[in-house]
Amino acid sequence: MLHVPASLLEASGGREQFEVEDATTLREVFSAVREAAPALYDRIVEDGDLRPDIAVAIDGSILEDTGMFTDIAPDAQIYLVPPIGGGAPRSLGQPTDRGPSRGPW
Repeated sequence: MLHVPASLLEASGGREQFEVEDATTLREVFSAVREAAPALYDRIVEDGDLRPDIAVAIDGSILEDTGMFTDIAPDAQIYLVPPIGGGAPRSLGQPTDRGPSRGPW
């Protein structure tokens, strides 16, 4: 089962889930999705691989380096994880422009 986050519902045609039978790899899952929701496929796949701004979690674990060739169990729960916005990262120990640290007192 592929779960689609709210931020990608427009691309999925409003579908929150895609049941994909007989898929044994992530590539096969996304190929099946391509038939049903080509705009979603284009949003998550680029040049035959996962787009760098989309993460995939399979059964609760974020996919690392195996990409589209990751084996999928028949009952796998696959979640698309869109980028999370925020501020620019800063190194630990770097001063900020907020002045000296003040305690809670």
